[in-house]
Amino acid sequence: MSVLITGGAQGIGYAAAQRFVETGEKVCLFDLGGTADAAAGLGSDVIGIDGDVTNEVDVDAAITKCIETFGSVDCVVTSAGIVKVEAALDVPVADFAKTMAINVTGSFLPAQRAARHMVEKGSGIIVFVGSVYGEGGAPQRTSYCASKGAVHNMTRALAVEWGAMGIRVNAVAPTGVRTPMVQDLIDKGLYNMAGVQNRTPLGRIAEPAEIASAIQYLASPSASMINGAILPVDGGWTANGYTIG
Repeated sequence: MSVLITGGAQGIGYAAAQRFVETGEKVCLFDLGGTADAAAGLGSDVIGIDGDVTNEVDVDAAITKCIETFGSVDCVVTSAGIVKVEAALDVPVADFAKTMAINVTGSFLPAQRAARHMVEKGSGIIVFVGSVYGEGGAPQRTSYCASKGAVHNMTRALAVEWGAMGIRVNAVAPTGVRTPMVQDLIDKGLYNMAGVQNRTPLGRIAEPAEIASAIQYLASPSASMINGAILPVDGGWTANGYTIG
């Protein structure tokens, strides 16, 4: 199986690439930059492709390169994403639009372009990376919550439309994950670690490898009857109706 991973040079995307390599898959890393170095650390069956997930030309080129190198694109994982912490009353329209472009359009475009190839061969797998904030709100994260809610409902819509074509579409919905992006928020004092720990029954945020394992599962034959699911990988965050502190 060949897997195209957006945001693949770091964070959840890179961890997913490591997991797929461990299970013998071929991987195409697609990110704004740094993919060659990232791929070099993962082995001979991994290539890096620099590009913008919101740019149709770049996405088409990435799909083509993956097919030329490995013969097909069997799975797409959309890990590219951004988050800004801003009070809703002060969010510039440009910031809102950028978040939606990267998190939503940047998920849809690779899925759509790969699905055109998948339809021809009669099978394929899409795994979107959503968030617990796709199922509920959070202060100062209006743009992010809106984008991840869109990703979750897009997952369901595409699963319904593409299932008959042999394409399974699912999403993982992580809690906070110790990625470079989240670590930057922590370092700037913009991440409420105590609040997340109190809300989460397991009492901690996730590590990228834990999300990667869930992604790999949804892409595996073990999940052959799972379609249109939003899989929480959140330590019990969304199950918790009683928050202390």
